[in-house]
Amino acid sequence: MPGRLLPGTALRVRRGRRRDLPQVQALLGAGADARLERVFRRILADLGRDLYVAVDAGDEVVGVVSVVYARSLVLGGLAAVLDGARARPAAPPLLAALVTFAEERARRRGCRWLGAWVDGADGDLRATLLERGYRSGTLLVTDLAGAA
Repeated sequence: MPGRLLPGTALRVRRGRRRDLPQVQALLGAGADARLERVFRRILADLGRDLYVAVDAGDEVVGVVSVVYARSLVLGGLAAVLDGARARPAAPPLLAALVTFAEERARRRGCRWLGAWVDGADGDLRATLLERGYRSGTLLVTDLAGAA
């Protein structure tokens, strides 16, 4: 089985693949559409991103984590944003393992900072991050009208 063992679990973690899309959609609660397929394909091809999936012995996707990397003038180096992490329901230990994995990846890439984009309805991820010492910062967000 490809990938490496995800510490603290009996699961493996590997880079996401195009064929993982239906299972990732199910984890995200997203419907199938051509736009999401294009976005997923572009994310997988983007060297400024990591998208990893946690898989069981049957290569079934049971978790996903996505990290975006950017050079930051203000922070003076590379920074990362946890774009999302999801696990099958009732699997908080897996969620914590995915966040740990994302932190390790960002650290190895030389990131000085890791922020997290957390959907207000994603209480599991918020709780996991707070337990790991994440704190509220100064991220201000607005919706951009007319964006494609």
